[in-house]
Amino acid sequence: LAYQKFSLFSAFIVAIIIFYVSSLQFPAGTGKGFSFFSLAYHFGIFFLLGFFIFLGLKFDRKFVFLAFIICLLYASLDELHQYFVPGRSCNLPDFGIDSIGILAGFFF
Repeated sequence: LAYQKFSLFSAFIVAIIIFYVSSLQFPAGTGKGFSFFSLAYHFGIFFLLGFFIFLGLKFDRKFVFLAFIICLLYASLDELHQYFVPGRSCNLPDFGIDSIGILAGFFF
């Protein structure tokens, strides 16, 4: 039970970090195109979110599905949030990388 509380707390901290980084503004024209750093960040941070949420919930099939839906919803809201931040954009490939990171975190 203690590790579940720690895992959910860690997931909460990761979610705050995701929101903070998504709120950062970039000058117009920067941040467009392929960037290995961006790919690694999206995969890694959502790997952590998926990993900690998976560990924080009971290992019941319905909870695993619920955890996955929660993570996907957060990833989609993160991309939508970026649409309203100057210099950022709502990006479907980033959502795909987020989703792969979540799945990897679950299976890890």
